[in-house]
Amino acid sequence: MSTEDPTFPPPLASADDATALLIQRALNEPPSGPSEEQSWARLEARGTKRPLRVWVPVGAVLAVAAGFWLWWARPNDDVVLTAEQLPQRVAEPEHPASSRPSDAPVVPSAAPLAPAKAPAPRSTASEDDTARCAKLAQSGHYDDAASCYGSIARGNSMAAELALYEKARILAKAQGKSQEALATLNEHTQRFPSGLLGSEVALTRIELLSQLGRRDEALRAIDQALGGTLGRERGGDLQVLRAELLAAQGDCAHALDAVAAAKTHGVHPSRVEAIERRCSGSGEQ
Repeated sequence: MSTEDPTFPPPLASADDATALLIQRALNEPPSGPSEEQSWARLEARGTKRPLRVWVPVGAVLAVAAGFWLWWARPNDDVVLTAEQLPQRVAEPEHPASSRPSDAPVVPSAAPLAPAKAPAPRSTASEDDTARCAKLAQSGHYDDAASCYGSIARGNSMAAELALYEKARILAKAQGKSQEALATLNEHTQRFPSGLLGSEVALTRIELLSQLGRRDEALRAIDQALGGTLGRERGGDLQVLRAELLAAQGDCAHALDAVAAAKTHGVHPSRVEAIERRCSGSGEQ
């Protein structure tokens, strides 16, 4: 067996002949079709891409859920019969004892459904209640009349406003309870500040202040009223009250001015004669 190293023939591409040149040219030209290098490159690029998510099954589940929700939330158009509209059950004719089996259970006949009763309307103050209160006052039962008007006055209607004012009038003119009447009028002003009886309440309140000797408060209330709606409606009456209060205080000069103002509002002269005599006798001008 030989121990010399084997010798290999040189590569064909290393020769200088025409065959070697042809092989070298073929190796240097890029391949026209897919090569092993390009295949590996595409395989590696595909492995680095994120896998596509499957949306079709998820969309189908959402569509089914939305359809079920629309079916469940649909408006119920079924006809609902009330107790009055339900047909009454007709009792079956009883079988004679001879024809009915002995072991057959006895079913009692159902009673007909009674119509539901409507709730009773809430009671409100009516004209009959106000007439009853007025009748009590006319007959001299002033305590009962005041209590009657007080019951009606607990509401917020026009009847309540009128009843509260009538209660104050009974307290002041029939029973002589000026303090209670004044408190009732103050309540009226607070509860019905824009009521229909605002002018009458304000004028009666001034009269009560005058009767109670609270002249300064009465004069301030008159001055305030003269500048508002009450002054346009009842200016003559306010000037008469102002003249009386001023004359009682000895201020005849301003009292006579109030008398003249009252006459310009059409007040009859007889209503201010006493004031004029008092101030004329005092000698003040």
